[in-house]
Amino acid sequence: MALKIIITASVHSFLLDTLQQKGYELQYEPTISYEALLGSIETAHGLIVTTRLKIDAAMIEKATQLKWIGRIGSGMELIDTDFAATKNIQCVSSPEGNRTTVGEHTLGLVLSLMNRIHSSYHEVKIGKWMRDANRADELTGKTVAIIGFGNTGTAFAQVLAGFDVQILANDIHKTGFETEQIKSATIAMIQEQADVISLHLPLTSLTHHYANEAFFKGFKKKPYFISTCRGAVTDTSALLKALQKEQIRGAGLDVLENEQLPSYTSQEKALMADLQAFPNFLLTPHIAGYSQEAFYKMSKVVLEKLGII
Repeated sequence: MALKIIITASVHSFLLDTLQQKGYELQYEPTISYEALLGSIETAHGLIVTTRLKIDAAMIEKATQLKWIGRIGSGMELIDTDFAATKNIQCVSSPEGNRTTVGEHTLGLVLSLMNRIHSSYHEVKIGKWMRDANRADELTGKTVAIIGFGNTGTAFAQVLAGFDVQILANDIHKTGFETEQIKSATIAMIQEQADVISLHLPLTSLTHHYANEAFFKGFKKKPYFISTCRGAVTDTSALLKALQKEQIRGAGLDVLENEQLPSYTSQEKALMADLQAFPNFLLTPHIAGYSQEAFYKMSKVVLEKLGII
């Protein structure tokens, strides 16, 4: 009998074709609910997930035949990896597959903000041709801080290599990455020296609301603030206050604490409206790691780590 793999998200055809060629039985349900998955997980040998469903202890307990969980993308916060380990279930993710596009998208947010690209375009659309008010800040000569120097943080540093910038990197788990352009830095040094600050942190109990009021209050140079990691790493209310108090020069996000916009409360809607009223605020819908190339590479990396290819 063929081993069953449940796929709970839209994936590149390469993953589906490869698993079928290897003789697996596929249950491809990219919109499956938690409850429906709970009802069918018992017979699964493997599970492919993204960030849509929580794979908690109750789910894993029910998965009596499960051998592995493959996460398309980066971040394992929705998977109870510790409990999975007690059941000898292998858990892998694929941040190597989309780190390049995250680095490029992060640079895009920085350049759009510094060069007033998105905000001036909105002005042109309503008949305003404002040159003096839209003078840019050059990236050349600036100090760029990267907090979290893992896959995406290093990818951002790579795309910055062609710019004449000083990079300050902070990572509590990593050392030995210094070069002529990249220097290790404390958060205090970053708050004092950085012209641009970009977050590339995983979401954990330690990093939840990492960017809070105290974090923004410590800035000395009114930096541009960028986050392409996880929404809850930034306290959205604190970010709004930082813009209102002009503690930052602008903010570019690819993530939100709550990305389910139809579910917003009146308070959440008001907060978002206040943020969007700032011309120096830029938001994209969690697409930093979602390029055509990454869509393929993430599937390939997962299959490689699982030993399937």
